[in-house]
Amino acid sequence: MSPERRCTLLAAERVQPNAITTRAASVTAMSGDDLDDDPTPWSVEGAARLRSAAADLIEAISAHAASVLATTGRSQLGEVMAASERLVPAVLAYADAQFDYAEYAYPFGVLHRYADDDSDDDEMDADEPVVTTGVTVLTRRDYRVTDEAAVIAAAKAAYLRVWPDDDQADAERDVTDLGRALYQLAHADGWQSLDRVDGLGPTGASISVLRQDELLGRDPNDWPAEMYTAEGELLYEQQDIFFPG
Repeated sequence: MSPERRCTLLAAERVQPNAITTRAASVTAMSGDDLDDDPTPWSVEGAARLRSAAADLIEAISAHAASVLATTGRSQLGEVMAASERLVPAVLAYADAQFDYAEYAYPFGVLHRYADDDSDDDEMDADEPVVTTGVTVLTRRDYRVTDEAAVIAAAKAAYLRVWPDDDQADAERDVTDLGRALYQLAHADGWQSLDRVDGLGPTGASISVLRQDELLGRDPNDWPAEMYTAEGELLYEQQDIFFPG
């Protein structure tokens, strides 16, 4: 089964105050079934088709917005996704009409690659389900260090929250560098809390979930040497882009 993907070309889910989940998509020319057998660019008929597709797209976007605005919380995310699925055919029809008229399908033509992926998923779903015995979750989060002293100060405060019987001198002895500071911050509030630490600016993050049969055991000596190149079927991937706030 192909991996689930996130794409903000249709809908963006805000995952942090300054982050939008996205997946990069290359712009490719349409071909094959996406094109008429005998295209006639700049024709009167093509212009009429484009106007009609534009009107249909405007109507579809209005219906999509009404469906999304009718939801009131994350529990209704499935309804938002369903509304987006209903919007896709109108978007693709407009892209086809634009290409037939102007031989140029950007920006909506790129969505054909995702529609094709969905078709492949539907065909593969008919196969026997694969039994999953384990998964590997690979995560990378990058930060720009804008004020190392502020990070270390925040880590000392976090240390004292975790060890309230210790004093400032203990925190000074423990948090001596940036690496130790990041550990203490994560120890107190979790690694994703680094997104909110003064002196750090998140720039991007990536998560990949792979089907994995050979899981890490209790003895690190038996773990693979290449920890972050695990092999396995990709089940899900997500990329986050952070904007300065």
